[in-house]
Amino acid sequence: MKWFFLAFIALLAVTGNAAIFERISLGRALGGIAFNLFTLSLILIWLASYFSDAPTKAQRLVLGHATLMLAAGIGISRIGINMALANSCESLIFGNKPNSFLSLFATHLQSLGYCRELGFGVFIFGLFMGYPSIRLFVGIKSRSSGPPYLKY
Repeated sequence: MKWFFLAFIALLAVTGNAAIFERISLGRALGGIAFNLFTLSLILIWLASYFSDAPTKAQRLVLGHATLMLAAGIGISRIGINMALANSCESLIFGNKPNSFLSLFATHLQSLGYCRELGFGVFIFGLFMGYPSIRLFVGIKSRSSGPPYLKY
């Protein structure tokens, strides 16, 4: 079963990158970064689940979860930026689930003309989701660079 998951992750990465990078633009590049971080997080979680001992497993699971949350934060921030720039709530209005809370809320704000503000709110929520992961990666880098040099 473990090799099936690896094959699924590889297939997901190939088809996702092919779809994202069909045309090159800044928005697609941010989406590609978020998607590739997502696949990297799946690989880290897969490695931790099947090939790690206890201390390494915990480290890889933490890194996998942090990478997953960073990818989600980047993706949600990208949606918020697109909504704010386009002044459109269409990204949050779902055609197949028109009675969901998010669709009803976005439709209501669209009727009031507050799509740009909703986009900024979604952007800030994405930053809120990605911030702990960024702090974790910065903390890991500062601890791994060794002790600070003393100046006399």
